[in-house]
Amino acid sequence: WAKTAIDAHGGFCEELSHKSTPNWNAVRRVRVQARQIFTYCLAAENRWFDGLATAQNTLDFMLTKGFMPDGEPGFVSLLNPNLSVRDPRRDLYDHAFYLLALAWHYRITGQRTSLALADSVLGFLDRELGADNGGFFEGLPAGDPRNALRRQNPHMHLLEAFMALYDASNEAKYLHRATDMISLFEQHFFDVDTDTITEFFHRNWVPARGRQGKSVEPGHMAEWIWLLGQYQSRSHISTRKWADKLYTKIKSYEPDSALFLIDEMDKTDARVRATKRLWVQTELVKAHLAQAEFGALTQRGSALVQATATLDGIKEHYLRPDGTWIDQLGETSLPVLGAIPTSTFYHIICMISEACRVVDVIKDEGVHSSTIRTRK
Repeated sequence: WAKTAIDAHGGFCEELSHKSTPNWNAVRRVRVQARQIFTYCLAAENRWFDGLATAQNTLDFMLTKGFMPDGEPGFVSLLNPNLSVRDPRRDLYDHAFYLLALAWHYRITGQRTSLALADSVLGFLDRELGADNGGFFEGLPAGDPRNALRRQNPHMHLLEAFMALYDASNEAKYLHRATDMISLFEQHFFDVDTDTITEFFHRNWVPARGRQGKSVEPGHMAEWIWLLGQYQSRSHISTRKWADKLYTKIKSYEPDSALFLIDEMDKTDARVRATKRLWVQTELVKAHLAQAEFGALTQRGSALVQATATLDGIKEHYLRPDGTWIDQLGETSLPVLGAIPTSTFYHIICMISEACRVVDVIKDEGVHSSTIRTRK
């Protein structure tokens, strides 16, 4: 990826073709650059790849092309193939990843300019998108139809970014912000009637009407299981009452022999989209690993076995020998040949890093861990 998927300006392509060649004619999401900064910083920290130069060049590209190119605060959303601005919208979800990238760049390099910029971005979000009833609105301009509903998903990734900022700086203010996201989870996102996550809301945090209000994404539920464990490890506040219920729920969606989660359910447990995106499965592995690390002792062995099985399944069904991947399996579990989105790299490398880390933690605790076979 570092050799073939970056242009002369230091920016990553949006996607590869199914033949693993870069598509330089695709519109680029600026947040993909942020995810790649995270990816190469994490690879550098784990000593898997000397990624600092790649991360720095990508950060320079992201700031030059995406940060205030029109003179207005914040990052734009989309770039044309010629790197002009395609969509100047300031999107909340996108900005969670800019914060994540800046946190990791500061963590790896110690350059305080990245932490200062993260604080500047947070100030922008507070001023322009902060909501009196908690959390943030979806984006600017306010009249954009895409901002009509609010989503849990950006707030979930803000939780991730705030914890990354806390880890990098050791400043309590970021952990306090993470706690605010956990409060939103408890008050609004976690549906106590179905043990699911509600995805879409009106501006007053009332769940959206129709299909959007009933939508359930198992991948996001798995992601929350992992994030709840990460928050617990930093705050020393137990999140087991939610994580255990979410874990039980996602396991109920498929028989015990199934390796993968489908893309979308509804509140009645009916299947809506029976396709299986790769990113969903990486989050499922992280959920199993989180339960192995933080769950009840009686659960840990089975969680490790399931993490191993899903990792093996991902290697067999999704990952390709050239370092790329199949993005999706169809309803019959056959590969859907199409573009290879660069954005999935973030999910994959985080999964691998967590597998390695949790194995080390379990070894340190003296728990038998031969059920996970990590592969670097």
